Amino acid sequence: MNARIDNWDDLRMFLAVARAGTLSGAARDMGVNHSTVFRRIGAFEESLGVRLFDRLPHGYALTAAGEEMEQSALRVEAEIAA
Repeated sequence: MNARIDNWDDLRMFLAVARAGTLSGAARDMGVNHSTVFRRIGAFEESLGVRLFDRLPHGYALTAAGEEMEQSALRVEAEIAA
C-alpha cells in the first residue's frame, strides 16, 4: 500500500483500534467517544481507498492492508517516541 497520510491522529486512532480490537476499547484508550472512533476510522479508510478492518460480531480484525498499515504505523510511532 502506497498512501500519503497527512494526520498523525489518524494513525494513532488506527493503532488504538488495532490494539484494542473494538471501537469502544479504542475510544476508552483514546479518551474519546465510540462514535468518534467509528467516524474517524471510516474517514481514514475512505481517504486511503482501502478497508483496514473487517467488522466482525465480536470486534474489528485487521485486513491484509490493515496489517501492512500496522507495521508502518508502529515504525512511525517508534520514531516519534524516539
